Amino acid sequence: MPIPRTAGPLAPYSLVLDRVSELSAQLPAEERAHAERVLQLCRELEGRERSGGQLLADAGDLERKRELGRLAELLGRRTSKALPAASLGRAALADLSRDLGSCQAACADCDAKLTLLGR
Repeated sequence: MPIPRTAGPLAPYSLVLDRVSELSAQLPAEERAHAERVLQLCRELEGRERSGGQLLADAGDLERKRELGRLAELLGRRTSKALPAASLGRAALADLSRDLGSCQAACADCDAKLTLLGR
């Protein structure tokens, strides 16, 4: 029997998106722009079709991976308030790579960083 295909907020990082969004409003302009782009990409991925919890391939995935890798790296070098957005970017990158274990680990890391920052 085939695995059902679904669309909707099944991405593990869905639970931290709003908290990262709230925190990104407090970032300096450059970091805020990077964090907002990560959030935008994650929201796009939320609505994508999935099979067995994994994203179905899309023609733009390679470019998304490159962009998320760059953004996660840039955010990881910034203020501590930017670190949850970097973790979220890594979660989305793992999601695009269909590595659910790494995606969940990055989401847990993001959640821990948000908690440490009082979010």
